[in-house]
Amino acid sequence: MKQNNHLTYIPFLVFLLFFISLSGPTLATESQLKQDAQSLLHSLDYIAVDYPGTVTNGVVQNEAEYGEQQEFAIQMSETLKRFPDNAKSVQLKKQIQEIQQAIADKLSGDKIAALCRSASSSIIDAYQVPVAPKTPPSLASGQQLFKANCTGCHGENGLGDGPNATGLEPPPANFHDRERQSQRSVYSLYATISLGVNGTAMPAFTRFSDAQRWALAFYVSNYFATDAERNKGEQLWQQRSEKNNNLPFTPNLNRLTLMSPEDAKDVAGDEAVALLAYLRSKPELLMPKAKDAIALTRQKLSASLDAYNAGDTEKAYELAMSSYLDGFELTEGQLKTMAPELRKEVESSMAAFRQLIKSAQPMEKLENSYQQILAQLDQVQSVLGTVGESASVTFISSMLILLREGLEAILVLAAIAAFLSKADRSHHLNYVHIGWASALLLGLATWFIAQQYIDISGANREITEGIAALVAAGMLLYVGFWLHRQSNAIQWKKYLYKKLDAQAGDVNQVKKGALWGLVSIAFLAVYREVLETILFYEAFWYQSSPEGHQYIIMGFITALVLLVIISWVIFRFSVRLPLRAFFLTNAVLLFILSLIYTGKGIAALQEAAVLPKNTVSFFEVDLLGIYPNLEGLGLQALILVLVALLLLKQRAKASQ
Repeated sequence: MKQNNHLTYIPFLVFLLFFISLSGPTLATESQLKQDAQSLLHSLDYIAVDYPGTVTNGVVQNEAEYGEQQEFAIQMSETLKRFPDNAKSVQLKKQIQEIQQAIADKLSGDKIAALCRSASSSIIDAYQVPVAPKTPPSLASGQQLFKANCTGCHGENGLGDGPNATGLEPPPANFHDRERQSQRSVYSLYATISLGVNGTAMPAFTRFSDAQRWALAFYVSNYFATDAERNKGEQLWQQRSEKNNNLPFTPNLNRLTLMSPEDAKDVAGDEAVALLAYLRSKPELLMPKAKDAIALTRQKLSASLDAYNAGDTEKAYELAMSSYLDGFELTEGQLKTMAPELRKEVESSMAAFRQLIKSAQPMEKLENSYQQILAQLDQVQSVLGTVGESASVTFISSMLILLREGLEAILVLAAIAAFLSKADRSHHLNYVHIGWASALLLGLATWFIAQQYIDISGANREITEGIAALVAAGMLLYVGFWLHRQSNAIQWKKYLYKKLDAQAGDVNQVKKGALWGLVSIAFLAVYREVLETILFYEAFWYQSSPEGHQYIIMGFITALVLLVIISWVIFRFSVRLPLRAFFLTNAVLLFILSLIYTGKGIAALQEAAVLPKNTVSFFEVDLLGIYPNLEGLGLQALILVLVALLLLKQRAKASQ
């Protein structure tokens, strides 16, 4: 049993694999790229806002500020050198060089601002820079932050007349300055708060959370407008038509954060400025509703079609993947119960859509596939709509989500508990509790962090689940073989006597490795289910009416009670079995669970596009991890052959 010592390191390996899989092997590089992209946006905004007052009609009005504009442009070129060379970076370098030349030629402020806005759009589009808050910003929180941290320089009312403002060069911003603030977007204010401004008294507020910086940016952005403008914007918003968009511009969250009042005026005059002013005071109106999975699916699919039409095949494929993993997949918890065939149809159609993109098919084929998916999503929405109408459907769906996701983990935990009891080691169950409890806590923490701070996309979630499932399958396979080996009563007694006769130090060493191995198995069995279960219930909660929430809770509690009963029955039944039957039953159970985890692990990695997927003519049983694809079925068949050969070998050795 010396091999068990290696199991001590499995929990740390899983934690490492988990954090690596959040963003793949280029986590540090991608993080730096996003920071550099944000820095470029900040510099472009600074130039767009400050340059018009620095140069008028080709004449420099302030030599110091003009020098700063040139310095910022040079810094942007240096930052771009760190970007990987591709078509996007080449185009961006040309845009930055054009801005440098325009500054050198002392072109008009309008021309410079337009060039900067164009370059900013290229950066956001090319490098997917987050430009909007993930949660609704609280203007009340922003006001408190402003009073506590900003009034010393910017003054009580944002006029730039605080007690510390005297002698500062340049002076603190006056947020009521109509001409200057008309150039500022909420995102530009957020970037200034996040990064500060070199060479000035404006620091980077890195100690604030992302949500706090957005709250402060939105609060400050409201100094620009008057109450009359906000009232006019509110009227426009309330008079809007659901079917015919009669607003001055079509608002969405990204547009709200990126649009300056000057941009709004260029689009549709004073009415657009008024609407922008109102929405800045009520950003929650444009926040996407929590996990509106079908709406997100439609949105991502539409964006994918647009990207393909524009010739960006890579982006089109990424968006198509996201439409499934971040959108439609979250409805599967309900659809598996309510409309399993419809779920398979939509999955198949979305996979076909991605394949059309990958094989560079004509736009007409993608349009037809897109329309087919939209029609199927209408059916899905209709099915999900019945959840809010039927208490019994809501209750049963909620109960089956937890039962289905938790059953495999419960079987593993119950088998381990029964083994410890049979070996007179029930007092070591606390190690099993450490395993499943840590998995539960990490799953909840992962979900919370993803909601507040980072973006764990559907692909990264699938990679995490896939790796955990395959590692768990390997460990269960190993433990299953070990249990089968001990099914011979004589061998089991020899094993126990050997441990009892060993020296105390050796016994403790063996115990440590074996028991931490149990922790690892319990952790792996539970963690892969936790995050997906949370996401399923979150989407379910949103899809249901407020009246249906009580039935979701009742279904969850019922499933929890049933899982406890199932665990108790398995435990009691196993412990009462004769020694040989006990080991053989548990070994078979773990072999089956290993096959299930293998199938589900392969399927998860295929959904994340990490592994290829070759569909074959075969039946699908989701509960058993059987899916009609060559890779999953092939590996499961290989495991079955391996198990058969090793069992034959053990039997031959036992008969000698």
